[in-house]
Amino acid sequence: MPAPSSPSCGNVRSRFSNRADVTALLAAFCFFLSAIEYMLPKPLPFMRLGIANLPILLAVDMLPFNWFLVLAAAKVVGMSIVSGTLFSYVALFSLAGTMVAALVMRGVRRAGGHAVSLVGVSVAGAVTSNAMQMLIARYVIFGEVAWLIAPLFLVTGLITGTLMGIFAEFFVEHSGWYSCAMGESDDLAFGFEDEEGGSGESGASGGSAAADSKDSASARVQGASGNAADFSSQNEKKLKQARGARKSQRNERRFERRHRYEDMFEPWVGALLGAGIAIFFLLQRDIVAKVLYLAVFILWTWFAGKRFSLISTLVVSAGIVAANLLIPSGRVLAKIGPLAITQFALTEGLSKALTFEGLIYLSKAAIMPGLRFPGSFGGIIAQAFQYYDRIIEYRGKVHAKTVISDIDRLLQVVWTSARISGEAEASAASKGAQAGPAHRARVHRSLILAAGIAAAVVIIPFAAKLIAS
Repeated sequence: MPAPSSPSCGNVRSRFSNRADVTALLAAFCFFLSAIEYMLPKPLPFMRLGIANLPILLAVDMLPFNWFLVLAAAKVVGMSIVSGTLFSYVALFSLAGTMVAALVMRGVRRAGGHAVSLVGVSVAGAVTSNAMQMLIARYVIFGEVAWLIAPLFLVTGLITGTLMGIFAEFFVEHSGWYSCAMGESDDLAFGFEDEEGGSGESGASGGSAAADSKDSASARVQGASGNAADFSSQNEKKLKQARGARKSQRNERRFERRHRYEDMFEPWVGALLGAGIAIFFLLQRDIVAKVLYLAVFILWTWFAGKRFSLISTLVVSAGIVAANLLIPSGRVLAKIGPLAITQFALTEGLSKALTFEGLIYLSKAAIMPGLRFPGSFGGIIAQAFQYYDRIIEYRGKVHAKTVISDIDRLLQVVWTSARISGEAEASAASKGAQAGPAHRARVHRSLILAAGIAAAVVIIPFAAKLIAS
């Protein structure tokens, strides 16, 4: 299939006047970067490196103020859906940090104009975001010990903000998509790749295939030599393959559970149920009840086929408890060297840890991919997720050495390949037209299942009292 012709800026300029469309694409880019950032290791459970703020940084000069705020809000909601943290404290941290950072970045840019570079704008936003998150952490998770962590947290924001600002400056200078969006050029031609791997990609794919073939041949020669030289290496390889096979089987079983769960549960029912349970859970003060809630939420998450790590849960919980123990309060229960384990500090730390992890598991279980929000903002979110799907399906690659041009090409391809504006509404109308007995049966099953889960949640406090007595 031949590649379509490369459109000029003038041919696609009218699309940039559709602020909703531009906002949706930038929000989708936020989701994509957030998914990458979510997988990176971090010292604190709510800490982010800030790479998902890149589209917001680019939008400082691109979008009017009202659409700029819509983008920031859409980023938080979409990120929470992608990561499954909509009803957790992580979403609270993200909302506060993102909105404050967005307002500060916009204010700094408007006050200083272009005399303040994107590096300065990025640093101001990153430091302010981290300061706001640290302030919330002081009252929600860590208590007074948060002030001990704050300097490191702020320095981290300074470093990541500087790096992100430098990246944004280079991107703005070299990006064809950004130049068209800002109306800086009418002569620039977009590069384009069709979905079959058209112009530009076929040569790269051919070179990549040749390189892969060469690497595979080299690997086979090295493997044969290794087998002849060292039998233990072959055994180690077999063990790795066996472990990989077991992991693959576990993932297949998890996907099967997830598909069954999504077939029997309507996303909006799960979201409403999760929101109600989150409020009920936050009102609980009994430690035993919170332990039981966490166990139920973990079981629910497993049943929903969502990925989770009990080891990570224990590590994060231990960190929250340890941080609270650093500020002694109440009767001394034991001493470990200079550290005094006091009753109130231990109870408070356990309660905060259980609440933090409980809300994360609840969000993972209750939030499903098909969740839609009402109104114009809901339309932006739905449209952004359609762009997000296009980004995930993008056949090109992003390399470290050519990251600027690769990301620019990604935006160009997703932007010019198809007009998505209005598809969300059309899709919703189509689904509404197709709603019939099967859909009503699914809603009925969802409500029955939700009622069972709600009943179990209400019974838990009484079970906790029986256990405590």
